[in-house]
Amino acid sequence: MQRWFRILALLAALAQFTAMLIYSINLFSHFDLGIDFGILNQATSQIASGHLNPYNTLYQHPFWSDQFNLLAWPLALVRVVFPSSLSLLVVQDLAIATTSFLVIDFAIRVTARAFAGRTAGQLVVGSVMLLALSNPYAWQAASFDVHMQTIATLGLVLAVIGFWEGRALLPWVGLAIALMSGTESALLVAGLGVGMVVITRMRRNGIAVTILGIAWLALVIALNAHQGTPLKASYGYLAHSSNQSLAGIVLGMITHPATPITTLAARGAWIARIFVYSGLLGSLFPPALGASVVVIGANALQSTPSFITLQAGFQNYPETLLLVAGFPIVAGWIGAALARRSPRLGRVTPPLAAALALAIGAGALLYDASIPPDWLIIPPRAAAVLDRVHLGPATQVFAAPQVVGRFSNRKNVLPWIFIPEAIPVCSSKIEIVVEAGYGHTFPSGPDVMPFVRGLAHLPQARLVAEGANVYVYEVTGLKRNQVLMEPSATIVKSGPAGPGCAP
Repeated sequence: MQRWFRILALLAALAQFTAMLIYSINLFSHFDLGIDFGILNQATSQIASGHLNPYNTLYQHPFWSDQFNLLAWPLALVRVVFPSSLSLLVVQDLAIATTSFLVIDFAIRVTARAFAGRTAGQLVVGSVMLLALSNPYAWQAASFDVHMQTIATLGLVLAVIGFWEGRALLPWVGLAIALMSGTESALLVAGLGVGMVVITRMRRNGIAVTILGIAWLALVIALNAHQGTPLKASYGYLAHSSNQSLAGIVLGMITHPATPITTLAARGAWIARIFVYSGLLGSLFPPALGASVVVIGANALQSTPSFITLQAGFQNYPETLLLVAGFPIVAGWIGAALARRSPRLGRVTPPLAAALALAIGAGALLYDASIPPDWLIIPPRAAAVLDRVHLGPATQVFAAPQVVGRFSNRKNVLPWIFIPEAIPVCSSKIEIVVEAGYGHTFPSGPDVMPFVRGLAHLPQARLVAEGANVYVYEVTGLKRNQVLMEPSATIVKSGPAGPGCAP
């Protein structure tokens, strides 16, 4: 029976991968890829072409210092073989589907040992399968650009499986993958280790994992490699003083505990959703709970609530799969404990747990269906106009943030975030992509039209594509000491401090 369940798990994971791949191709063909996709697209394309220390011109700092994403370098090897930036979406879909399979396969092995009754084990495995495959955070992560949390989750699940089953190498490989995926993974690893300490047979490894996570976080802070999440902007309000360093923020939380408590309470409904759609029982598995508490706390305490909502599902996807992985373990614990008191209770508990998980999974499926397609907003007519734009690798691009991702596989690319904006001249040819009607982010609609009208009267600018509220201009003949001012479309020799060119 285990063999048939494993085949079913594999087929289910392949179905999840296929569905996500179809959606990813749709996103790619519609140009629905924004700044977050652009960061990794620019970095991996530059590394693949031989620029081993890429500069993030979207946020103006060296790429490695954005979130200490060291996996970008191995990922760049994929771009050598498959140059299209679609390959990044494929890797993300594959990571999510592989993680789902690993969690289900782990549940099959756990239940085979934990439950003497075959039916009880099958119910728990079926519950885990539904929870993993219907997870709304996984589907939202796949629909919003590319984020390394999806790959970090794969590493963390490998670590949990490896430590639980007493593997020698697998858990440390998983932790390496997780830590190389970015700054947030250090918190997840540290929380995972703290939870492992609670379990006697995992205690020694738990201490080592906790130290490893804290040490990695200390390294990130020492190198100032967390610029993608600046402390002052994200958590400065917690400091209650002018000292908005990490020490000042921690001191502020201790001396003014009402602020973090009030913030967490205000966002309690979103926090509860993470546990609810992970099956609840997994919350009693200490390693999963430890990782979840640390990261959910960090996301929920950000100055903006967006990091804890489902719309940024990638932020909290890792802990949801860790909690699902803990579901069969806890179900086995409870079933065994009750069976010692009453064999009947031991037999009844797994079906009840499964029924609860099935209800939660059904709710997750309904929630998935109700998620508005936030990132599928560029209609086919607009995408057709954008598809006519063919740029050389040396072309500089200035593009609307909701479509900039597809154009970011070059050395110099800037997103249009602010009004007014000073566009430095970094190349002999600048391509300006204005999306004026479908943006769900800034700037959009009437705000961009003054710039379009200004470009129409700029002698150095030529309209190369137009239609469906999309305007693409090519600007040539400018010099590197000049700046193109937006929204007036005037040229000055030097402008206000703003974004610069890649070094």
